[in-house]
Amino acid sequence: MSSTPLGKKRVLCSSKYEHKLKKTRHTSKSSCTTCSKNGKQNIHKTCVSSWTLDKAEANGLFYEKETSEFSDFYEMFSSCKGKNRYGFIHPLEGEEKTLVDSLVAQTSEMIDKHGVEMTTGWDWTVAADWPFVWRKCCDAVKILNETCRPMVSKGEHIRSFAGLINFYRTLKEHVQEEMWRSNSYTPSEIPEEAYSELCSKFLEIFLLLSRRGGIRKSVMKIKDITVTSTPDLHLTLPTFSTPSLFVINVAKVRTCPLSDCALFDIHQAIDNNILGQHAGELLLDFQHSCFRDLQAVFGIICIKTSVIFTCLKISTKHYQCIKDYGEDVVMKGIDADSSSDIQEDSSLEEGNESDVEFCHTKGMKLSGSEKTNIKKHSNKSGRIFYTRPFNYLVSADRREIVEFLFWIGVNYERVAVSKP
Repeated sequence: MSSTPLGKKRVLCSSKYEHKLKKTRHTSKSSCTTCSKNGKQNIHKTCVSSWTLDKAEANGLFYEKETSEFSDFYEMFSSCKGKNRYGFIHPLEGEEKTLVDSLVAQTSEMIDKHGVEMTTGWDWTVAADWPFVWRKCCDAVKILNETCRPMVSKGEHIRSFAGLINFYRTLKEHVQEEMWRSNSYTPSEIPEEAYSELCSKFLEIFLLLSRRGGIRKSVMKIKDITVTSTPDLHLTLPTFSTPSLFVINVAKVRTCPLSDCALFDIHQAIDNNILGQHAGELLLDFQHSCFRDLQAVFGIICIKTSVIFTCLKISTKHYQCIKDYGEDVVMKGIDADSSSDIQEDSSLEEGNESDVEFCHTKGMKLSGSEKTNIKKHSNKSGRIFYTRPFNYLVSADRREIVEFLFWIGVNYERVAVSKP
């Protein structure tokens, strides 16, 4: 990932882009105040499900141009000396590091030997593939349930093992549904809720319990208008205040299969409405985030059996500016410097802070490369970085995410036990 030299400011809109923002702002403002016939405000118009990418960018929220590695998630902990306010630690050491390693080994061995593997030759839209996949699921559940045992007969290993069996049971039911739909007189696409259930069961393998987003809506007032968010899934800590770990969106892919994309471009692969909605849900989740002191919100975009991990970096100043000014944040050139309120960040020295200016530049013409650089925020507020898609039914992809997810899961376990 590229970075911006310290001491320089970045311009986030041209006069051409200003016109685009004005149009977006006018449209969204009128829609937010639409009333129904009975005089009540139209809730749909005040929900981030109606956000587009343009609206997100009008609030100063930009997706990076290129994908990131998991090291970018870990690096944020350098600002809090390896431990944040909720007790999440990186890197793990001692018994916890050993625990993660053994859980990774157990899960990888079980799946590699007995699990269901999606190969590049499979086409899950072809009905002929489903009986084969269904038989693989039946075999996986039977072998794991009858002949296999956890590597260590205690706590986390048993729960992870049980989660693996439950995941393959759910996958089996999912395949049965696909078979029924493909043989129906009126074939139809499987609903997104089915993939939400699959993703939820997959995360249980890593000691993570999710719940439907509708159980707890996030609410934020933007320029005196109440905006709500209802993601498909929420991962929260089981403590009194239920802080948020991940906000999860289940989306339809614009071009598929994702695995065919040598260089993943989220702007090409994912619909702009989904990107706008996810940016809005990350924004509204900021007030509840376990990583708020790191000025971060974690998220996941789930596309069938592929997951993209996302992170919004946003300063408390930027967040407050959005509450006060909404889409005028960019239009009015309000300074929302992410370094102004970051805690314990030794990488910033006095006199070297780099500012982010959301500025209104009349008559300024930018080249193509400069326009691309507009959306590369480095460590600036409003930057959304993300990984490439990982298909959890493909071993090569799965190996790259299991350690990250168990790192989250082991931290989750410790915090859940230590905090009321």
